[in-house]
Amino acid sequence: MFIFGKWAPIFFTLVSTCTPFFIHKKEDTDTVILTHVVFRHGNRTTDSSLYPKDPYLNYDYFPYDYGQLTNAGKVKEYTIGTSLRERYDAFLGDVYYPKIVDARSTDTNRTKMSLELVLAGLFPPRTTQIWNPMNLTWQPIPYNYLPSSQDKELQGHLCPKYLEEYNRIISSDKFKAEFNKYSDTVVYLNKNTGLNLTSFHDVYNLYFVLTTEEEFGLKLPKWTESVYPDLVREMAIREYLTGSGTDNSKRLGTGYLIKKIIEDTQNRIKDLENKRGRKIYLYSAHESNIARLLLFLDIFQPLHVPNYGSYIIFEIHKKDDEYGVKVFYQDYLSESLNLVRLPACQDLCPLDKFIKLYQDLIPDDDSECG
Repeated sequence: MFIFGKWAPIFFTLVSTCTPFFIHKKEDTDTVILTHVVFRHGNRTTDSSLYPKDPYLNYDYFPYDYGQLTNAGKVKEYTIGTSLRERYDAFLGDVYYPKIVDARSTDTNRTKMSLELVLAGLFPPRTTQIWNPMNLTWQPIPYNYLPSSQDKELQGHLCPKYLEEYNRIISSDKFKAEFNKYSDTVVYLNKNTGLNLTSFHDVYNLYFVLTTEEEFGLKLPKWTESVYPDLVREMAIREYLTGSGTDNSKRLGTGYLIKKIIEDTQNRIKDLENKRGRKIYLYSAHESNIARLLLFLDIFQPLHVPNYGSYIIFEIHKKDDEYGVKVFYQDYLSESLNLVRLPACQDLCPLDKFIKLYQDLIPDDDSECG
């Protein structure tokens, strides 16, 4: 079933009346046995896919280049690391030990740099690991990545079977009817950009060109004032809903990541006596990953574009010999982490119930990717 319908008024609805998020004060983490963190990269420059009438076609973004982290983005990501260190300091221990962390990025410069910065904030050298006599509070920590075409967990939307499903969705009469609701806006955008916009994905790309140019201090053309940011953002968010508009697209686009999170959790439980076993998994990714995760979990309210550096935490707890999951979302709309209440769950969702909730959206094996 497609997730469509008129939802623009939701932008003007108070968050407290429409969201499953609750402001979370820092609590005791003594019962945490494992944590998984998926985060968006930091502030960046625009990608090179500009529009034909863009007044900044020849702008070179020196010394950053296209699609790279800015200094503000570097600070944002480093702060993720220090925030995680503050929350999990006792749990992680004083020193970096390779076996306690698994860090993974998508195959883009900005997510790789973001991961390095998070690791720097999370694992500053202490005691015997201080190696630089000039007081450089940094140490090298390895991370992994896969080529995009092989990365089912973080780039599931590139699976051949996912692309088949996506193309089926955007070829449907229902999708075309939804897109045609914005026909006047599309005509206006085409005229002023020189583009031929035929889908929400096209508008999504345009939205990020405009936002990154504006964030970099470039003055946007006069024509944008009547449609940006609100209307263009509304259409861009439609791309999230389109890309996760069916159970099958959720299964292929995000299911592999949830499957890995569940399997890694189960493996840690089996090895819990090993006090030097895995404690944290880090995934450096994109706002689309955050949006798809929220849609997969059925908690994407209010509809929004995830902020730079936003992150989702899956905390695994052991209480009274029972295992459960707490999910937190840091969207920077409040000072504290948001504790998310999953459908049909309390704050702590029993692990077995969590698995059962989403089992129909989890791929059986790699062959489903195609």
